[in-house]
Amino acid sequence: MADVVVVPVPSPYSYETATLRQLNLRGSWGRYLGFTGHSVIEWPAVPAQLNAGNPGTIRCDGNRCWREGYVGPSLTGGTPAGSLRHYFNYQLDCRDQTFDRIGDVRLPGNYQRGWQPVLNDPVALAVARDWCPRISQLPTGS
Repeated sequence: MADVVVVPVPSPYSYETATLRQLNLRGSWGRYLGFTGHSVIEWPAVPAQLNAGNPGTIRCDGNRCWREGYVGPSLTGGTPAGSLRHYFNYQLDCRDQTFDRIGDVRLPGNYQRGWQPVLNDPVALAVARDWCPRISQLPTGS
């Protein structure tokens, strides 16, 4: 019987406390936070799709026949699943409990981008829980 070796793996989710600051977005201080965080974004595979086309109809006139309405079959390629571990600049709205991960629009995949609920990202959720109640203790930034 073999012994199992357990190797601790560090979390791929983190944020840099030194980068936390209040942001003045939409003319309001005390509502928005900015920080740098490390997160993992995963996206599902999109399967290829086969369009069977249309065999059309065969029409005949005497000894001459032809096909009308034929559309050949086609294949639309899919995309593989993937993931990316990356540092992002975050903007977090403490009132609405939403965040924007700046730079995620350049990634492939069909996941939600832009402002979304903090529940969608472990880093945004941790910062919202830890720092929104004490946002006034953070320095102001641009």
